[in-house]
Amino acid sequence: MLMFRVLGSWVRGLYLMGFGAFWLFMAYYLRGGPDGMMSTMGAIGGLTFVSGGIIIMRGLAMTTTERSRLPKGAAGWRDDGTPMASDTGFDADAAISRYLQNRPQGEATPGASVSAEPEAVQAAPPRPTFGRKQA
Repeated sequence: MLMFRVLGSWVRGLYLMGFGAFWLFMAYYLRGGPDGMMSTMGAIGGLTFVSGGIIIMRGLAMTTTERSRLPKGAAGWRDDGTPMASDTGFDADAAISRYLQNRPQGEATPGASVSAEPEAVQAAPPRPTFGRKQA
Protein backbone atom coordinates (compact mmCIF):
# COMPACT_ATOMS: atom_id res chain seq x y z
CA MET A 1 0.00 0.00 0.00
CA LEU A 2 2.89 2.33 0.73
CA MET A 3 4.24 1.75 -2.77
CA PHE A 4 1.03 3.11 -4.32
CA ARG A 5 1.09 6.18 -2.08
CA VAL A 6 4.71 6.92 -3.01
CA LEU A 7 4.08 6.29 -6.70
CA GLY A 8 1.00 8.51 -6.58
CA SER A 9 2.96 11.34 -5.01
CA TRP A 10 5.61 11.02 -7.72
CA VAL A 11 2.99 11.15 -10.48
CA ARG A 12 1.19 14.12 -8.91
CA GLY A 13 4.47 15.93 -8.34
CA LEU A 14 5.72 15.39 -11.88
CA TYR A 15 2.36 16.48 -13.28
CA LEU A 16 2.42 19.71 -11.26
CA MET A 17 6.04 20.37 -12.21
CA GLY A 18 5.18 19.94 -15.88
CA PHE A 19 2.16 22.20 -15.54
CA GLY A 20 4.27 24.82 -13.77
CA ALA A 21 6.99 24.56 -16.39
CA PHE A 22 4.35 25.16 -19.07
CA TRP A 23 3.14 28.33 -17.34
CA LEU A 24 6.70 29.56 -16.82
CA PHE A 25 7.48 28.94 -20.49
CA MET A 26 4.33 30.76 -21.58
CA ALA A 27 5.21 33.72 -19.34
CA TYR A 28 8.70 33.81 -20.87
CA TYR A 29 7.39 33.41 -24.43
CA LEU A 30 4.75 36.10 -24.06
CA ARG A 31 6.94 38.51 -22.09
CA GLY A 32 6.32 41.32 -24.63
CA GLY A 33 2.69 41.73 -23.48
CA PRO A 34 1.29 43.58 -20.48
CA ASP A 35 3.54 43.26 -17.42
CA GLY A 36 0.73 42.45 -14.98
CA MET A 37 -0.43 39.42 -16.94
CA MET A 38 3.08 38.05 -17.41
CA SER A 39 3.96 38.35 -13.75
CA THR A 40 0.71 36.53 -12.84
CA MET A 41 1.47 33.74 -15.29
CA GLY A 42 5.01 33.50 -13.96
CA ALA A 43 3.74 33.38 -10.37
CA ILE A 44 1.25 30.63 -11.22
CA GLY A 45 3.97 28.67 -12.99
CA GLY A 46 6.47 29.13 -10.21
CA LEU A 47 4.02 28.11 -7.47
CA THR A 48 2.86 24.98 -9.28
CA PHE A 49 6.43 23.99 -10.13
CA VAL A 50 7.57 24.42 -6.52
CA SER A 51 4.49 22.60 -5.15
CA GLY A 52 5.22 19.67 -7.46
CA GLY A 53 8.77 19.54 -6.12
CA ILE A 54 7.47 19.59 -2.53
CA ILE A 55 5.08 16.71 -3.25
CA ILE A 56 7.93 14.65 -4.73
CA MET A 57 10.13 15.38 -1.71
CA ARG A 58 7.28 14.30 0.57
CA GLY A 59 7.05 11.04 -1.38
CA LEU A 60 10.78 10.51 -0.89
CA ALA A 61 10.39 11.15 2.83
CA MET A 62 7.64 8.50 3.03
CA THR A 63 9.99 5.83 1.70
CA THR A 64 12.56 6.41 4.43
CA THR A 65 10.42 7.14 7.49
CA GLU A 66 7.22 5.15 7.12
CA ARG A 67 7.54 1.37 7.18
CA SER A 68 4.82 -1.02 6.16
CA ARG A 69 3.15 -2.50 9.20
CA LEU A 70 2.37 -6.14 9.81
CA PRO A 71 -1.16 -7.11 10.80
CA LYS A 72 -1.76 -7.26 14.53
CA GLY A 73 -0.63 -10.56 16.01
CA ALA A 74 1.44 -11.54 12.97
CA ALA A 75 4.97 -12.77 13.44
CA GLY A 76 7.65 -10.88 11.55
CA TRP A 77 11.41 -10.55 11.45
CA ARG A 78 13.64 -8.72 13.88
CA ASP A 79 16.25 -6.22 12.72
CA ASP A 80 19.07 -8.69 13.34
CA GLY A 81 17.51 -11.23 10.93
CA THR A 82 16.14 -13.69 13.49
CA PRO A 83 12.44 -14.57 13.34
CA MET A 84 10.10 -13.24 15.99
CA ALA A 85 8.28 -15.66 18.24
CA SER A 86 4.88 -16.57 16.88
CA ASP A 87 1.92 -16.45 19.20
CA THR A 88 -0.04 -19.14 17.34
CA GLY A 89 1.72 -22.01 19.13
CA PHE A 90 1.98 -24.13 15.97
CA ASP A 91 5.10 -26.28 15.75
CA ALA A 92 5.64 -27.86 12.34
CA ASP A 93 8.24 -30.37 13.55
CA ALA A 94 5.90 -31.63 16.25
CA ALA A 95 3.06 -31.98 13.73
CA ILE A 96 5.23 -34.03 11.38
CA SER A 97 6.45 -36.30 14.17
CA ARG A 98 2.85 -36.86 15.37
CA TYR A 99 1.84 -37.76 11.81
CA LEU A 100 4.71 -40.22 11.44
CA GLN A 101 3.80 -41.89 14.75
CA ASN A 102 0.05 -42.11 14.05
CA ARG A 103 -0.02 -43.02 10.35
CA PRO A 104 -1.48 -46.39 9.28
CA GLN A 105 0.93 -49.32 9.16
CA GLY A 106 0.10 -50.19 5.53
CA GLU A 107 1.90 -47.15 4.14
CA ALA A 108 5.50 -47.42 3.02
CA THR A 109 8.10 -45.65 5.10
CA PRO A 110 10.31 -43.07 3.40
CA GLY A 111 13.56 -44.57 2.21
CA ALA A 112 12.30 -48.17 2.33
CA SER A 113 12.12 -50.16 -0.88
CA VAL A 114 8.67 -50.52 -2.38
CA SER A 115 7.48 -54.12 -2.66
CA ALA A 116 6.00 -55.65 -5.79
CA GLU A 117 2.78 -54.23 -7.22
CA PRO A 118 -0.54 -55.60 -5.95
CA GLU A 119 -1.93 -58.69 -7.65
CA ALA A 120 -4.82 -56.82 -9.28
CA VAL A 121 -2.43 -54.59 -11.19
CA GLN A 122 -0.17 -57.49 -12.23
CA ALA A 123 -3.10 -59.53 -13.61
CA ALA A 124 -4.36 -56.76 -15.89
CA PRO A 125 -3.86 -57.41 -19.62
CA PRO A 126 -1.38 -55.21 -21.47
CA ARG A 127 -2.83 -52.02 -22.89
CA PRO A 128 -2.94 -51.49 -26.65
CA THR A 129 -0.25 -49.23 -28.04
CA PHE A 130 -0.70 -46.56 -30.67
CA GLY A 131 1.77 -45.35 -33.21
CA ARG A 132 4.98 -47.21 -34.01
CA LYS A 133 4.96 -50.87 -32.98
CA GLN A 134 7.94 -52.10 -31.03
CA ALA A 135 9.40 -55.55 -31.72
